[in-house]
Amino acid sequence: MRGALLVVAGLALIAYVAVAWVLPSMAGSELRAAAQALVAGAQYKLRHGNAETLAVIERIERIVDTNTLESAAGEQVASGAIAEVIVRLRGLLAVDDRAEHPVTGRFVLVDGHQIVGGGTVSTEGFAAQPQAAAPKSENLSHTVHRVLPADRARMNGHRGGILWMTGLSGAGKSTLAVELERLLFRKGCQVYLLDGDNVRHGLNKDLGFSPQDRTENIRRVGEVAALMAEAGMIVISAFISPYRLDRDRVRAAHPEIFHEVYINASLEVCESRDVKGLYKKARAGKIPEFTGVSAPYEPPLAPELEIPTGAWPLERCVVQLARYTERRFALAVAA
Repeated sequence: MRGALLVVAGLALIAYVAVAWVLPSMAGSELRAAAQALVAGAQYKLRHGNAETLAVIERIERIVDTNTLESAAGEQVASGAIAEVIVRLRGLLAVDDRAEHPVTGRFVLVDGHQIVGGGTVSTEGFAAQPQAAAPKSENLSHTVHRVLPADRARMNGHRGGILWMTGLSGAGKSTLAVELERLLFRKGCQVYLLDGDNVRHGLNKDLGFSPQDRTENIRRVGEVAALMAEAGMIVISAFISPYRLDRDRVRAAHPEIFHEVYINASLEVCESRDVKGLYKKARAGKIPEFTGVSAPYEPPLAPELEIPTGAWPLERCVVQLARYTERRFALAVAA
């Protein structure tokens, strides 16, 4: 079983720098209910050893019938049932995979003073999230620029920043990004598109699609995008970027210039488009670890902008993107 118990700031706590850097992405699965039912959307205390933090049952993936072993969807886990769930924590917590360390791979959920569930942790399918907070190299120092961001903004007529488009393959990220780049360029903006496939032909050609490689892919792109934005450019980043924590890290490192844009189209819509034939290959088992089919996608919880490409025509999507960009990147905002 696989889930995603992400140890990052929840929607109510947006302190990304303090929370979103160091913790592993974990899967809470085979969660056995106690006297009360576990309800999707409810908040509990998650207790792991001597540590305790607030947790939200973000989604119930499936409920398993203990008699027939058949699974079904549901909004609550009744007493005595087993389910695979996705939980989001509000604080820091270090755990182990149940397969490697059964004792420290366990947790319980508490409602008030009563234990309402117990479960185990699986990290299958998710990248190890801890990363070094400082460079490996020593004797480094920052060079201070004498050209300030405000100077670049005045020269360009707009301020720099990152429009980070995320969504499933086929949602329309690259299509919208190309159109937006052309529109902004025609208006005199300093703008550049970083596209997922293009970057994998050069900078990230040594990376595959394992969870670890996906995380490194987004880390590198985030740093490149930030350098270009600090140079005064509007950077349009079009990447599936399936893990929230990877996107949160980019935001945490560059909170003043990061704008998350959710290109929202359902899996059914994306699969019906399948311009490149990738979903067909993934369903046939020819493409392993394909997002939405054999690898997870975690949609944004609070993006700055959401574009429902499954419901809107292309023209409306581009207009909304352009309006947002002009409003948030205007010179008046940079002054």
